[in-house]
Amino acid sequence: MVTTDKTNLISKVEKYLSSEDLEKIRQSLEFAIESHKDQKRKTGEPYIIHPINTAIYLAEMKMDWPTISAALLHDVIEDCQVEYEELEDKFGKEVAALVDGVTKLPTIKITSSTQENLIPDSTSDISRAATIRKLLLSTTEDARVILIKLADRLHNMQTLFALDEKSQSRIALETMEIFAPLAHRLGIWEFKWKLEDEAFKYLLPNSYKKVANLISGKRKERENYAKRATKLLEEALAKSSINCLVEGRAKHLYSIYKKIEKYSILGKKFDEIHDLIAVRIIVNSVQDCYASLGVLHELWRPIPGEFDDYIANPKESMYQSIHSTVMCLDSYPVEIQIRTKEMHDIAERGIAAHWQYKDIPENLDGAYMNKLNWFRNLIDWQIELPEDENYIDSIKTDILKERIYCYTPAGDIKSIPEGSTPIDFAYEVHTELGNNASSALINGQNMPLNSVISNGDTIEIIKSKNQGPKLDWLNPDLGYVSTNKSRFKIRQWFRKEEKTLNIERGIDVISRLVNRLKINTPLEELSNELSYESLDELALLVGSGVINTPTLVKKLSGFLNQQIENITIKIDVADRVGLIRDVTNIISNEGLNITGISTNEIDTGKSIIITVDSNGLEQQNKIYSIIETIDGVDNIETINRNNA
Repeated sequence: MVTTDKTNLISKVEKYLSSEDLEKIRQSLEFAIESHKDQKRKTGEPYIIHPINTAIYLAEMKMDWPTISAALLHDVIEDCQVEYEELEDKFGKEVAALVDGVTKLPTIKITSSTQENLIPDSTSDISRAATIRKLLLSTTEDARVILIKLADRLHNMQTLFALDEKSQSRIALETMEIFAPLAHRLGIWEFKWKLEDEAFKYLLPNSYKKVANLISGKRKERENYAKRATKLLEEALAKSSINCLVEGRAKHLYSIYKKIEKYSILGKKFDEIHDLIAVRIIVNSVQDCYASLGVLHELWRPIPGEFDDYIANPKESMYQSIHSTVMCLDSYPVEIQIRTKEMHDIAERGIAAHWQYKDIPENLDGAYMNKLNWFRNLIDWQIELPEDENYIDSIKTDILKERIYCYTPAGDIKSIPEGSTPIDFAYEVHTELGNNASSALINGQNMPLNSVISNGDTIEIIKSKNQGPKLDWLNPDLGYVSTNKSRFKIRQWFRKEEKTLNIERGIDVISRLVNRLKINTPLEELSNELSYESLDELALLVGSGVINTPTLVKKLSGFLNQQIENITIKIDVADRVGLIRDVTNIISNEGLNITGISTNEIDTGKSIIITVDSNGLEQQNKIYSIIETIDGVDNIETINRNNA
């Protein structure tokens, strides 16, 4: 098997590398074989199978010789006691630096002659956060480090069957949550879909088998349909003298699974889902792309709202293509992608495509570094973040989440994570704008600061000079911010305030909270029960935003341990049409049963008295927090609680 894999690797690299470069790879290969000679994987295979296959994946992407060599050597520093200086002496500084970069990431821990290539058993979120941070920082220095890591992870996923079930689940989950999205953000489609499908197999094995069987049963029918559609399209394009390649492909298993889930909500069965194939037109020039689009829309009717021009508006990952979903043969919707050959290479290989075009002057290192700037800008602010359990969540929401595009009033495009609010947008533009945001206009309309921004919106932030952020912005129940970048900047602002001010603000927040929830325990006793040395220590954390209100209530619920059957709430409000409806809607949306309601006239309007079944302090506090944001609500408090 080793001989076969060696032959396979050499046959791939000799097709595009010089004989001089090929010799360097041979030397790296022999050194790796010697270094790993007494080691085996959990599969029982010689360990060297793993680095060779890692290198093969990268050779298929036509990576340069230092990357291939580093892939072959990527485990020797940590696992074979080879020194960095020895690698530098034998293979040069560039290869040694790449190997060192990967070595600092999660890699194999070898303790005997039988090994498995795994990330460390990182039960600690802090340890895991540190390894992910190193991965991202290494990528900003040299993208080849992450390419080697993704190839390494892909081969591990393809041999995951040899591990125990717990390890399979842990590695598959990390692959789905971190590595597949990272490949997607860097535009490496080839790695993305393979990693997703492999992780899908272990995370949802029953769904994986079901989708695989459904696809297998319809394969012939789908292939015939794709052939008919591509033939018609080729003929139409040929009549317009457009030289091109037209190809149809089935969508991948995990992609189809997500589509099935989406359509099942609409009550559709698998047989009713027709957009399971995609057709691609690859042409010679940008001009031909738009000419092909005209031919396509003459042949089949485009579906309104299903068109994207990523040639005119490229994605940050360098992706360019025209997407148009048309009503194709037999009235089935099919997505058609139109791109040039170079765009296609970048779409499949993302940043890895840079090395294929490295001999072209305009694609040398300066241009390549510019293309990586977007990624560097994304993680620059995170250098300040602590390596705590929230760091991984920050990566998922701020870096790996899908991004949308919106506009400033001046027409500048801003890329923000999906689900962002005007406050998130403001912090993306500038920290000071976020700190002083008081209201927002979305497409010219005055909207609440916790509104969710949609793709293509124009956002204008109205600021109040020296206002500063509000602690309520950190309350997840209110939805003011969705990104960890915003949360970090808000907490940073509060931390810079004087300690005395933060303690005063914290005591005020705690006092209002216990009063409205009708908790009769003295504040000093509460802080002691929560294991703080003093009330000031707790108040400082609350006043500086380190502990938000829902977190504090959760801590209080833990030691109060009260099972509340129902509560009576008094809400003082201004007298306006629809206000009682707004309040009761919030309570109903939380799934709570209203058992009584009455109103009293007061000097400033009305008092609404509502009795509801309650699931405890946490849900009670969430309802209060949301009701307080309703226009016209002046005060809310608990006037009676019946404990179980």
